[in-house]
Formats: sequence, C-alpha cells, structure tokens
Amino acid sequence: MRISRPSSNLQPITSIALLLLAAVCAAPGTPTNSEPALAPFELRDQYDVSHKISFPATNVTVMTVADKKGSEQIDGWIAALKERYTGQILIEGIADVSNVPRLLRSMVREQFKKHRKYPVMLDWAGPTVRSFHYHKDEANVFVIDRQGHVTGHFTGTTNEIALNELFLAIDRALSKPRQTGKRETRPGECD
Repeated sequence: MRISRPSSNLQPITSIALLLLAAVCAAPGTPTNSEPALAPFELRDQYDVSHKISFPATNVTVMTVADKKGSEQIDGWIAALKERYTGQILIEGIADVSNVPRLLRSMVREQFKKHRKYPVMLDWAGPTVRSFHYHKDEANVFVIDRQGHVTGHFTGTTNEIALNELFLAIDRALSKPRQTGKRETRPGECD
C-alpha cells in the first residue's frame, strides 16, 4: 500500500526565493567573506625588525608575495599603489626565501638591504607564504580587507588592465565601513 502526500506548490517558489537571495548576497565584485580570515603571523624583515600582522586591522592591506623570480615583477605594482593610495592603505611584502640554505641567509639578507630600501618580510621556513597559495615565479598582489579576508589576488607583470582591476578591488575594500565589533546578522539579511 502506498501513501501519497499532497504535493506542495510552495517548494519550487521557496527554492527560487533562496536562489535569488543567494545571488543578492553574493553579487559580483562583493566579497562574501566565505574565505576564512588570515591567521595572524609574525616575520622579520631584512633589517631584523619584527612585523606582526593580525586582523581586524585599521587599514586595508595590500600584501605582495614573491619568490626570487617573482620579485622582479613587484616594482611596477608597488609604484602604482604608492602613487594612487599614499596614506590610504598598508603595503606589506613577503619574500619566499624558504629554499635558501641556512649558511647563505646572511648573504641573502644583505642583498635585500642593498636592493630593497623598504622592509620586506623574509619567510625562511615557508609556512606563511604557503598560506597565501601564491603562484611561484610571479609577483602576487593580495588585497586584504580590514577583517583579514583576501578580496583580490593579482599575479604576474603589471599592465593597465590589471592595475585597473587591482584599483577596483582596493576601492571596494576601502568603501566597506570599518567594523568596531561583530554585528549579528538578522534572519533575511546578507552577511
């Protein structure tokens, strides 16, 4: 014996409503913060100064990550960022030096001092750079909102199109209001 249940006409309507709500909450160009916030980390630069990075932060952060080959592509990105966003964002850099043998570290540190006057964090062991899932042999530029979510990732050499996309990602992150505390989302609201 088979018992039949009355079919509900609301099920397709409910599904459509949920899909529309999901589309509104995840509009293109709007980070959904589905990516976990970056874990805090601390690295030393070529001058042996410690840099502690943690979130939430006061400023939007642009983080460059590169190995030796990728570092050759960094300057074009940094120059454009400094020209457009002086005083508005925090620019940080991490070098993947995890393949450098311990005996050569002091020499590598001196090379960084000679060629990079601004501080560059040196990741000798590699866990921090790996946490970014960066592309080896290319410059990697990450836009990180004040809550620590990566909202943009750009790679390779710079060009006008890539810079415009980077600027849009930074502008979006800057336009998000600063949060002083975590606000609970009410039913029906987007996070």
